[in-house]
Amino acid sequence: MVRVTVDRAADGGICGFRASGHTGCGTAGQDIVCAAVSALTQTAVLGLQEHLGIAVELAAGPGLLECRLPDAVPQAWWLRAQDILETMCLGLEAVAAQRPQAIRLRGARPPARGQGDGDHDPLGI
Repeated sequence: MVRVTVDRAADGGICGFRASGHTGCGTAGQDIVCAAVSALTQTAVLGLQEHLGIAVELAAGPGLLECRLPDAVPQAWWLRAQDILETMCLGLEAVAAQRPQAIRLRGARPPARGQGDGDHDPLGI
């Protein structure tokens, strides 16, 4: 099983992610689910590095890709990075919906307003 954990800041923005494991849905080099997860996560890293020029913190190895945004990202770049990372999450959610037995996805959705911050306003205002 592939496990993807998306780490979010207090404001709900994505500050990093970690993908690890193998799906076991096919032999090495033939596993389409693993290939989809790899393509989505690696494309997000490329977008952050090459398109936005953000020097992300990376850890990579067989069955592992971990990416963290640096602490000092200017607000304009942070917002653009969120577009890339949220799009990655949409793709991962679509793959997980097709093959839920192969992927465990955590943190892909930001917490609902009023949850997790001590604010229990039923209207979400």
